[in-house]
Amino acid sequence: MIDKNRNNEFTAEETVKEFSLLSEIFPAAVLLLDADLKIISVNELALSLTGLGKAKLINESFINMVADDEKEKIGNIFQKINETAETQTVEVKIKKRGNNYFHSMAMIKSFYSAELKSKLCSIALVDITFQKMKEEVIRNSEARFENMANTAPVMIWIADVEGLFSFVNKVWLDYSGKSLGDNLGMNWLKDVFPDDQEKLIEKYQYALKIRKPFTIEFRLKGGDGNYEWMMINGTPRFSNDNIFLGFIGSCTSIKAQKEYEEKLNNINAELLEINASKDKFFSIISHDLRSPLSGLMGILDILSTSYDTLSEDEKLEIINEAANTSRGTYTLVQNLLEWSRIQTGKMSIEPEEIRLLPLIHNLEKLYSQNLKNKKIIFVINVHPGTAAFADLKMTETVLRNLISNAIKFTRTGGTIAVMAESRDGSVIIKIVDNGVGIDEKRLDNLFKMDVGYSTKGTEKESGTGLGLIICKDFVERQKGKIWVESKKDKGTTFYISLPVQG
Repeated sequence: MIDKNRNNEFTAEETVKEFSLLSEIFPAAVLLLDADLKIISVNELALSLTGLGKAKLINESFINMVADDEKEKIGNIFQKINETAETQTVEVKIKKRGNNYFHSMAMIKSFYSAELKSKLCSIALVDITFQKMKEEVIRNSEARFENMANTAPVMIWIADVEGLFSFVNKVWLDYSGKSLGDNLGMNWLKDVFPDDQEKLIEKYQYALKIRKPFTIEFRLKGGDGNYEWMMINGTPRFSNDNIFLGFIGSCTSIKAQKEYEEKLNNINAELLEINASKDKFFSIISHDLRSPLSGLMGILDILSTSYDTLSEDEKLEIINEAANTSRGTYTLVQNLLEWSRIQTGKMSIEPEEIRLLPLIHNLEKLYSQNLKNKKIIFVINVHPGTAAFADLKMTETVLRNLISNAIKFTRTGGTIAVMAESRDGSVIIKIVDNGVGIDEKRLDNLFKMDVGYSTKGTEKESGTGLGLIICKDFVERQKGKIWVESKKDKGTTFYISLPVQG
């Protein structure tokens, strides 16, 4: 029952007149209820929507027109009107012909009738059945989409007009190891690799601005804490009225593609190195090898054509020069052969335990004449028991080249020292000289085939730089390391680290 208090007073005639006028021009079904909530007047649209005649509606309780599951809700609404006298708006299902119902939006207003000395209620009903059906279709469509998205084998996302994520599928959640809330909005950007964030955000915002499809590569952290290369694709969404709704897209792993690109880059780098090696090889053959041979032939020509006119000292000088040239040429040829063998895979690695002291003594004997000629003091500081687990031929080639270089760049009367010590599961060999040293700017290029480094020795001894490249190659193939320290006019120290037998 509606309270019969005074408020908004009208005469009975005015009440009927006002209601009659409004009900016919208002684009809604309009009903007038008495204090007992019985229908006392309806307009034509109310008759049309319900499909019921006026005789069926007049004096019918409005509560009986409401679906059973909503009667309590409507009863509470009338109670609220009784207490506040404010207009209430509520969705409600209303009975129509054939025991069916239509969805409506009801606006309920109470007012006081002076004639009846009672409060009356006017109810305006707007049919929203089509809207509710559309919402249901959308809900079903979204449910189907979510179901399909969650079974898709890729990460799927949806963003609103501001670019904020409003949905990510199960695959995304499984990858991130986080809850849905931790991935919505812009929260997912927290898992983007820091170096990729600025570029990703810039491209993403630009795509939002121009509302065009986009593709961006970036690294995303997974639930295991590791970053993986991803490719995110986005496509703009538009309504039937061409209103921009946001973006929908996918995110797929491109880890395999990146690994393939890395392998391809490595192959290209190897090809460049091979080409550089080839160019270096032909350069050595065409110039560095031909030059000493030409010099040797010239020296021998002088000796053969002018032998009788030369003094004994001159003859000895020419012979010594020819001998030095021959030894240098022999060393060069030997390096070329060893380098070509390893480049073509014909030199195998056969590691064994090598006692370093006997090996270094043998090399001292090999270069004894060179050491005497330049009056160089050769010091060996290696314990008899010090050994490396390495290939004998490769190790001998490395030490031979480094000692030869030390002799070449040490001034007359200088000192060369060879030392070795065991350290952290390796043996460190040092070849130290107090010679001319190496310019700091050239240190980084010593072991590069494509750059190369070569300079004349203190006695104008020639070289190609190939020896150091071979040293680096041979040491690294034995799982060792080689590096150098040098100061101009102070001397040079080459370090070799080789494994020891475990």
